[in-house]
Amino acid sequence: MNIVAMAARKGGCGKSTLVTHLAVAAIQEGKRVAIVDLDPQATVAEWSDGRGEDPPDVVSSQPARLSRILTSMDGNYDLVLIDTPPTTGEADRVAIEAAHLVLVPTRIQTADITAVLRSVDKAATQAKPTFVIFNDESPLRRKSVADETRTVLAQRGIKVAPQVIHSRIVYGESQDASRTALETDPASLAADEIRALYAWMTQQLN
Repeated sequence: MNIVAMAARKGGCGKSTLVTHLAVAAIQEGKRVAIVDLDPQATVAEWSDGRGEDPPDVVSSQPARLSRILTSMDGNYDLVLIDTPPTTGEADRVAIEAAHLVLVPTRIQTADITAVLRSVDKAATQAKPTFVIFNDESPLRRKSVADETRTVLAQRGIKVAPQVIHSRIVYGESQDASRTALETDPASLAADEIRALYAWMTQQLN
């Protein structure tokens, strides 16, 4: 069972959207998938409620119970994604500790990148493979901006996923309907981006 933690100390960076989309991408590849929602706002749990019986399975939990929940899931799932709150504290620590891979989504903005550095530093103390994901990027922005930011982070030893997830209306609209772009508009650029990110994530886990 592979475990991926989505950890970022900056709110509004799209953690929950990425978690749900990557989960559905895995399901569409035939994987058994669960999400553990450690965020008190329970965004992913509410998204799951709107899906009825459709996968993925979602468990809303407190950080102190994470280890027990993951133990009970082992053998029943191929992939577990952990969504964390946008704050420092126990949720971040236990999620990173449990994960085989840590993903840190961020917008390409100074305040967001500063928060990313703190999240990456925390993962580094536990020697976990950690990658930043550029998320919610304007499709109109020059590609060179992402490339330049990637270079700056690389100089600090921070790895960045090759895929950039752009700001697209279908992400929000599908989330509001308790779905994902992969389900509501599978031929969209958004769906293509998520499938590419999922394929890359799978390579890192393997």
